[in-house]
Amino acid sequence: MPIFHLNDLPKEKRIQMIGEFYDTIDSLKDRSEVRLFFKSLLTADEIATLMRRIEIAVLLSAKFTYHKITEILGVGKSKISNVHKNLLQDDSGYKIIVKRLLDNRKNR
Repeated sequence: MPIFHLNDLPKEKRIQMIGEFYDTIDSLKDRSEVRLFFKSLLTADEIATLMRRIEIAVLLSAKFTYHKITEILGVGKSKISNVHKNLLQDDSGYKIIVKRLLDNRKNR
């Protein structure tokens, strides 16, 4: 089976596919639908990998060191560095989700 590479598609098709993916996520009505969608789309390990990246972003935002994050989460420095580079960008989606996650944790 050939491997799919998004960049092999024409630019217009890539933009359309990505936009439709975002629209799909945006159309989910509540947490239950989000859970069902991602449960169907991703394996438990893939969900855990995504959540670990978010947790790295939370810990970096709380000024934890790379060493401490490695100790807590058991992740490599390169993964922490990738998340850190993204956090440093002005348009980082991590910043949005970190703020909301921390607000949700405070409210629990």
